[in-house]
Amino acid sequence: MFEYYQKTDLENRLENLYIKNNILTIYDLSIKNVAKKLNIDVVFMEDAKEVAIWDEKATAIFLNPSKSEDEIRATFFHELCHPLRHYGDQVKNIGTFTLLQEKQANQFMLYASMPFFMIERMEMPRLDYQWSYFLAHHFNMPINIAKQRANQILQRVQQASIDEKIKRQRSFYKISNDPNNWSEETHVIMNKLYKQIRYTQR
Repeated sequence: MFEYYQKTDLENRLENLYIKNNILTIYDLSIKNVAKKLNIDVVFMEDAKEVAIWDEKATAIFLNPSKSEDEIRATFFHELCHPLRHYGDQVKNIGTFTLLQEKQANQFMLYASMPFFMIERMEMPRLDYQWSYFLAHHFNMPINIAKQRANQILQRVQQASIDEKIKRQRSFYKISNDPNNWSEETHVIMNKLYKQIRYTQR
């Protein structure tokens, strides 16, 4: 079923980044390993404001260790978006621009924490509703976020499958509408129809 899934440009860029840095399996997706490979300092601090701070020389992501492990991972992959995709300090940005960046970071988090190139190599559950729990368990992400990713993949696969069927149907229509492909009976019927149309137009 995955042959119908179309990766976005962002997914492709992330996949290339991961492969370039030898982040190839679920086991490589630990916070410690991803941070090390991408040269990011991770600072665990009680009651920390969970943010990414970066400049041209260094990047640090602050995380709150009192949260659950899956919540910490979600925050890490969300904050990872900012130094990789955004410029400047959010504190200085206007509200609407910050909201846009946060929306982009949420989308980034889905791709970065549960990369498609890893998912497509897995044996997914037969029933769609089980995907959320499967992804949450294997990628150690909150169930609500895993559900977003599962629905995203399933919807894209379904839509691409429908688009492919429509495309095939249209190609069939083109063939059947070509008079060169009509049967003899169809030619007889169409000739009668043309004669009737010409008669009524007089």
